[in-house]
Amino acid sequence: MTDLIDINGALVEGRSARLDPMDRGFTLGDAIFESLRVRDGRPEFAAEHLARLEAAARVLALVLPFGEDHVMDRIDRLIATSGMADAALRLTVSRGPAARGVAAPPAEHCRPTAVISLHPLPPARNAAVAAVTATVTRRNEHSPVSRIKATPYLDSIIALEEARSKGARDAVLLNTAGRVASACYANLFAVIDGDLVTPPLDDGPLPGITRAHLLAALGGAERSLTPEDLAHASEIFLTNSFGVRPVAVLDGRMLTPLPGAMTQKAQALVG
Repeated sequence: MTDLIDINGALVEGRSARLDPMDRGFTLGDAIFESLRVRDGRPEFAAEHLARLEAAARVLALVLPFGEDHVMDRIDRLIATSGMADAALRLTVSRGPAARGVAAPPAEHCRPTAVISLHPLPPARNAAVAAVTATVTRRNEHSPVSRIKATPYLDSIIALEEARSKGARDAVLLNTAGRVASACYANLFAVIDGDLVTPPLDDGPLPGITRAHLLAALGGAERSLTPEDLAHASEIFLTNSFGVRPVAVLDGRMLTPLPGAMTQKAQALVG
C-alpha cells in the first residue's frame, strides 16, 4: 500500500502534499465532498455520489474542475496505484485560493482544488454505539447546506464532544423545530410499532445514498420523528456509506435485543 493522494490530477505522497494557505476550503470552509466505499477495487454507487456532488456544486455556484469520466479515471488510477481494494475514499472540492474576503470570486477567476484520498475502512463501522440527544446545537433544516455534504462540520463536532462528555459515542441532532434530523455523520432509522421509519429530507437530514437504498430495499417510510418517538422505538440504527451501526443506548435507555431483526437486514444489505 502506498501513501498517495490525488491533488488536481497529480499523484503525490501524502506527507509531501501541499495546499495553498489561501484556499477558501481552508479559510472559509467553502468546499464540498463525497465519501465512497471502495469494495473489491471499485467505488460503490459512484454515479450517485457524483450526481450528489454536482447538486452540491450547483447550490454553491461552484464549477467542478472535472467531468464524470475524468474524475472516475483519477479515482481508478488512485485505487490501482495504492493497492487498497477495500477502503474509504474521499473526494473533496474547494473553490480554491482567493484573496481575502467572504464573497466568492467570479467563476472564471476560480481555480478549484480537488483532492482524492483513500483511507482504511472505519474499524467500528458496524459496531453498536451509545448515543445522546444533542442539546448544544441543532441542525438547520431551512438551510440549503443541510442538503449537501459541505466541509464545515462544526455542529457535528460540538455535538460529538457533548456525547463524549456523557460517555456516548454519537449524538442525535434535532432540527430547529425540535424534530429528529440525523446523527452527527449518519442518517438515522428507527423501528416504531413494527414500522421502519426515517426523518424526511424536509426535517434536515442529508439525502444519504445508503439511506435511499435501504428505504427502497426494506420498504421503509419517511416520517417526522420526535425525541418521544425515539423513546418508544424498538430499534434505532445509523447508516452511512461504510456501514450500519445499531444504537445500543439512547439517552440512558438500552435497546435490546441487539442488533434487532431490521438492523440485521440493513447490515446484510450494506455489508
